[in-house]
Amino acid sequence: MKFFVAIIAGAFVSLGLIAMMAALVASDDIYVEEVDDYTIIELTEPRKDSRPVHIKRVLEPPPEPVQKPSGISTVRAEPAKASTSIEQVEMPGIAVSSNFESQEFVMDLPQDTGATPIYRTLPRYPISAARQKIRGWVKLRFSINTEGFPEDIEVIESQPEEIFDQAAVDALARWKYRPKMESGQPVKQENLSVRIDFGKKN
Repeated sequence: MKFFVAIIAGAFVSLGLIAMMAALVASDDIYVEEVDDYTIIELTEPRKDSRPVHIKRVLEPPPEPVQKPSGISTVRAEPAKASTSIEQVEMPGIAVSSNFESQEFVMDLPQDTGATPIYRTLPRYPISAARQKIRGWVKLRFSINTEGFPEDIEVIESQPEEIFDQAAVDALARWKYRPKMESGQPVKQENLSVRIDFGKKN
């Protein structure tokens, strides 16, 4: 009994659906759901302008040169001259003869090569004697070592006494001689003498 009832109910449902579909097909109206208006936004990168940009520079005119007043003259500064004056003392001549006889070299040893000076300096004239224009001479005794330098210097005689002694000794100490040679070896020479004149030789 229940089976027949289900079949009959299904038949009615099927007939209802068929009738509904037929009604929809026969209708010409189509219903579309309304939609709100919308705006389309397009995102694009800004275009880069490839044209070169020219910058105009406005050059200011150079300043006009300042003219010097006609009444002002240019003066070149000169270095100041020293006002300090140095007293000049007239120095009498100092005579030192170049030959052995006038120098009064006395050589007691046998002479192989002799005492030959290769470097000599003039003595310093004493200021007091130069101011008074005093002239004189000093005779010295000395030795020459194996290197050619004078040593053992002593004053034998001087005129006037002691005025020119130290100047003569200091000068002779700076001289240099060619040492005496014996058998190819330098030897010391002793008991040599020399006279140094301060001023013109008398």
